[in-house]
Amino acid sequence: MRPFRLLLRLSFFAVLLLAACDPSSPRDACSGRDAPAGCGMACSPLAPCPMGTYCGPADLCVADCSESVRCRSGRACDDEGRCSAPMDAGPDVAPPDAPPPDFGPPRDTPVADGACASVRLETTRSTPNVVLIIDQSGSMGMEEFPAGSGVLRWNALRESLIGAPGAAGGFLDALDSSVRFGLVTYREEPAISGCPDLRVVPALIDNYGTLQGVYSTLRPGGATPTGEAIQATLARLPEIVTVPDEPTIFVLATDGEPNRCDDITDTTGGRAASLAAVEAAFDVGVRTFVISVGADVSTTHLQELANAGAGATPSDPPAMFWLATDTSTLGTALDAIIGSVASCSIELDGRIDPSMACMGTVTLDGAPLACGDPNGWRAVDATHIELTGAACDTLQSSGGVLEATFPCEVIVF
Repeated sequence: MRPFRLLLRLSFFAVLLLAACDPSSPRDACSGRDAPAGCGMACSPLAPCPMGTYCGPADLCVADCSESVRCRSGRACDDEGRCSAPMDAGPDVAPPDAPPPDFGPPRDTPVADGACASVRLETTRSTPNVVLIIDQSGSMGMEEFPAGSGVLRWNALRESLIGAPGAAGGFLDALDSSVRFGLVTYREEPAISGCPDLRVVPALIDNYGTLQGVYSTLRPGGATPTGEAIQATLARLPEIVTVPDEPTIFVLATDGEPNRCDDITDTTGGRAASLAAVEAAFDVGVRTFVISVGADVSTTHLQELANAGAGATPSDPPAMFWLATDTSTLGTALDAIIGSVASCSIELDGRIDPSMACMGTVTLDGAPLACGDPNGWRAVDATHIELTGAACDTLQSSGGVLEATFPCEVIVF
């Protein structure tokens, strides 16, 4: 349920900067005066490092130890400049008068000689801009959804988004604090305000009250100039999207074949104009998701729009579009699209060992979350964690501060 990545930016801060997490290495041997000759050289599996160094995570030769930089804990420096147990170490038994072993300071405590303690990832939540482009043509107010239900398409879509008249609810209310929602409705009404006739609400956080106030007063009428409406929306994008640095998507919901302002019978030209407009949006970094409210739009055209909205090439798998024929399938479409932009899958600016991730600590607004819990968090892979259940609901509704701290051995440098 995550077609669009969004979602969170993470700043990577090491509690202590170091070359490796090995507690037997007191410092980086490449930083001293007698550094091995290979230090700093570029390396790869096909271009190994000279003796005394090994290929580090930045594809540069590094060394933890050398003839002048010795290892701690009785370990020996091997031919690659790593601290390892000596071959003749013998049984691991200390003599009776030996001092107690020094395991160093507790984890997450700064270490004076530069050994790794922990790494903290401080999170800042990204707030996407979602512009709903809603077909306000006459058919939206005439066709039942589904036929014989007594529910009009216009009312079904409106109530799914903002709830029933006079009552809170809908997808916009649930995500009002974590998504900047904006609204553009369109139709062809030359006798009123020209074509395309737009009603615009800029995308803002906590915008539900304004959206509900405008949306609930609108009534359908006129034709369906989809392409010209999207082009007009792009022309007014600086007015509609007030925080352009955040991701922006369009959600197009329409119930009929598009036409053109100068010829409302020209569906061929209307399709071409719609496709060109969606392509133009993608060219400026705006992805478009497509919902057909009812089954009156050609699936071929819907697929073309979905592919253009995702920037899909002929060799790519077809992009997803949604064909909603009743309130249930409409809700599924909205949940898949709008719910995904407030996703609880979080990309890490760094790499962890997923099998050891539960050694870390993840907090939301200071409250610890349980690893592996249905209402906590889990490691997805080396660069992603995911909040689940109640924790995900809290993040989506409040946009809280997420922090993650991992012991050194969990971090993959």
